[in-house]
Amino acid sequence: MTRLRWAALATSALLLGLTAGHERSSFTPRISPRFAPLPAPAHGDEEGREIGEREYLAHWLESRHRTAPGVDWRAIEEKNLLANLALAASRPGPRPVWRERGPFNVTGSTVATIVATDGKTLMLATSQGGVFSGVPGTLVWKRLADGLGGYVRGFTVSARPEVWAAAVVSRENGAQVYASRNRGVAWAPARGLPPLSSVYEMLQDGDRRTVYLLARLGEDAGFAPILARSRDGGLSFAVVLTGDGSERPGIWTSRTARGPLYLLFHGRLEISTDQGSTFEPVSVLDETVRYAILRGSEAGGPTLYAAVGTSGAPQNLYASEDGGQTWERRFRFEDPATIASLFGGALAASIQDPNLVLFGGVEAWRSTDGGRSFERPSSWRDYYGRPADRLHADINGLHFSLYRGQEVLFLSTDGGTYQSLDGGSTVQNLTAVGLPIGQFYSTWSSDSDPNLYLAGSQDQGLQLSLPPGRGARPGSPLFHDQLISGDYGNLTAASHDMSDVFAIYPTFPPNPGGVVLFGPGGDGLILVYGDQPTMTRSGFYAAAVADPDDPSSLYVAGDSIWKLRHRGDGTFAQERLPQSFSVGGSDYLISLAIAPSDHDIWYAGTFLGRLWYSRDHGRTWTESETTRTALPFTSNSALLVATDDPFTCYAGGSGYGSPPVLVTRDGGATWEPLDRGLPSTLVWSLAFDNPTRQRLYAATEAGPYAYDPAAKIWRSLLGGGAPVARYYSVEGVPAAGVVRFGTYSRGIWDYVAPAR
Repeated sequence: MTRLRWAALATSALLLGLTAGHERSSFTPRISPRFAPLPAPAHGDEEGREIGEREYLAHWLESRHRTAPGVDWRAIEEKNLLANLALAASRPGPRPVWRERGPFNVTGSTVATIVATDGKTLMLATSQGGVFSGVPGTLVWKRLADGLGGYVRGFTVSARPEVWAAAVVSRENGAQVYASRNRGVAWAPARGLPPLSSVYEMLQDGDRRTVYLLARLGEDAGFAPILARSRDGGLSFAVVLTGDGSERPGIWTSRTARGPLYLLFHGRLEISTDQGSTFEPVSVLDETVRYAILRGSEAGGPTLYAAVGTSGAPQNLYASEDGGQTWERRFRFEDPATIASLFGGALAASIQDPNLVLFGGVEAWRSTDGGRSFERPSSWRDYYGRPADRLHADINGLHFSLYRGQEVLFLSTDGGTYQSLDGGSTVQNLTAVGLPIGQFYSTWSSDSDPNLYLAGSQDQGLQLSLPPGRGARPGSPLFHDQLISGDYGNLTAASHDMSDVFAIYPTFPPNPGGVVLFGPGGDGLILVYGDQPTMTRSGFYAAAVADPDDPSSLYVAGDSIWKLRHRGDGTFAQERLPQSFSVGGSDYLISLAIAPSDHDIWYAGTFLGRLWYSRDHGRTWTESETTRTALPFTSNSALLVATDDPFTCYAGGSGYGSPPVLVTRDGGATWEPLDRGLPSTLVWSLAFDNPTRQRLYAATEAGPYAYDPAAKIWRSLLGGGAPVARYYSVEGVPAAGVVRFGTYSRGIWDYVAPAR
């Protein structure tokens, strides 16, 4: 369907949820004048802002994992991950019932494409969603393995016997190489590797048994680069070279046959004919080089390409047509923003055409004259009007392969995988349908229609679910319409009738952040955008809660709390509440809640673990005795007030040396742990299954959990097909008897709650 058709369906879906009994109709949505429908935010000339946003997000997520002194939360989460993979694969007893909701048509980030050992099936390594397989044109991608708790930076499949290897980098666990002998059912760390802080790339020899890893050691080793080799498909490695902390070497080997290994190190090209055991010098390119990415075309002598720089980014592209004996500078990367995301997988040369070379950053760039000049096949802005044959922004990997008798270029992006049969001149989207690996921060569902919800995602915008097709089984995967691109989280509204739902756009200096109001207006829907107030400190997503007494108003919080009221004309009035939560300028609110049964009673949690309460509608505040007398090593991510008791509230946060969940039963004056059964982890969100029963659920870094009040213990809900992933959001959907979770890699899932 065309983009316009999807927009019409989205509007119809909204009306079905808002005005029961009305027939479907299609019309053009009415957009606020300040609201740019698609695309946003901008790349290109504003790419410096985008890069800053990515870095700010990474720092913010990292900082949320506060720990007690001496506690290594990365090691804790690595153990949680391996335990969860084992639990999901072989859970004893009754298995939980899960339904995957999608989105079925808005995919997330992919990083590599491998031709399987049968020569027909493609294997897609996704950024954090695991491994999928399929055949182009079928629109069906089968999940083979869950995510491994981080961003994949390399993936190989070896034959005789078949071994899968994945190089993974995460904020939690540093870097690790995992290997699987049973096609992803179970994974184990590869043997022989020292502790790693990062992985640059992982290449496979043409014999499909030898794997080369280029990585960086940890802080204790000065972040020195290493080259390691595996001769058993990635099960075990031996370090064959160690450099110093100021270097990023480059490596390349043939993709079609067992060949020599080329190494560009300290600006000198060396060659090994014994798989890296020894190297012989070939030539000197530039001894000032400290950053290198090396690629080659098997055509020619071979033809080699080197993207090199004197610091942490490539500055020049060199080429050699005689196997590295002599070099010529062909291209200078003039705009650092253009190639800011370029890493090992995003530079590629054709197997058959020595003059065809591409690199990827925010966009793909293609050269047919050996790197002397480059052109873009398309602009990232073109994607929104033509997602089937225009590239999504952010190129994560470029891979040439011999597939079905011809050379095919596979392009991995933040919006899925594309293939090109003409060397990148034109592309076809392979994953527009059927690869549900979206990264979600928040959902907000309709009370009357369980299939109707909004979802805030990473890089794929604010999305609206579309009604299921005729004959669809209950709980089947849904298609989504992307209403606006960018990043959105902390969805909130005064009610679940979908009439006025607020979504938060990120705050990152110097951008103050934004607010989007979604709801009906006239004969369509309205999306109104407004800036947040400028706050001295706030989270990447400002804490937010809708005003239960005024659906058109929202409270947002950082170092202080502000009330934003939509005036009805596309603008917002701003009012600052008097209390400051900065505590010396170092603290700010990251969670805020209002008691449903008494709107005068408010709760707030801070970045540094303080818990506050107000009994007068947020005008004055008192810090809890619990955190005032002994500040815990936590960061309070979530607050949930009991439906019928304003003095009972649950708090979730960073639980590495502190309880991940606390409860107060005296209105916030004191708090006590409620964490039996929970591992040490970070609780991102808390919710009840429904307002009456109030069974408690948690979305955590270590997966989904439910609290068993009879046994007074938390129980993992993994199994039954639920992905092993980070779970960032959770909400009850009583009309369907489910609890809806948003994951950060595998889309949106419904857990079918027990009837009792």
